[in-house]
Amino acid sequence: MRFLLLTTLLVVLSFFLQEFIPVFEWAYSSRLLLVHAVFLAVAIAVPFPMMLTLALLAGFIWDARYHMPVYPPDAISGAFSQAELPFGFTIFIFGITGALIQGLRPLFRRGRWELPVLMIGICTALGLLMEYLVISFHRGGLSFPPELWWKLLMTALFSALVSPFILLLLNRLADRVRYKIRMEGLKRRYSYDGDTL
Repeated sequence: MRFLLLTTLLVVLSFFLQEFIPVFEWAYSSRLLLVHAVFLAVAIAVPFPMMLTLALLAGFIWDARYHMPVYPPDAISGAFSQAELPFGFTIFIFGITGALIQGLRPLFRRGRWELPVLMIGICTALGLLMEYLVISFHRGGLSFPPELWWKLLMTALFSALVSPFILLLLNRLADRVRYKIRMEGLKRRYSYDGDTL
């Protein structure tokens, strides 16, 4: 229970830290989406119902912070039309990407981080691509400029690069509060000349 509370606090803390992360102009104006990376790292370490709860929390906070209504030029006293992304769509994105990465949870629990780290980057890019497709559908046109692919690639790379540190932090937190992320009985016993190590 303490680990689940700590992971919730970690997701909330990532929103505060996200505000201080700059846009990298040299990387096609991409940025490190720390909230997405932390959520996906936590999603692989917690059970499925807790992942869905965190998807609801993180998606709601993200939309409450970044949801932008569209104000037409002839708006009367602050009236706005429907936003390009509906409020709550980020909850759906977090839920889908969290469910995808939950499929790698058995691998992560065996102590294998290679594919989960790669999938954190891929799921981050997939979430951004889903947002782009919905915005393009709302605008009535679909185009894929090269800058879009570079921006998705760089964002995925930043998320993948920071995710081992987040996973290491989660393992340390789990050890401190005696939460079992890893499956028991998976430590290998090596023997050299009859001595077991």
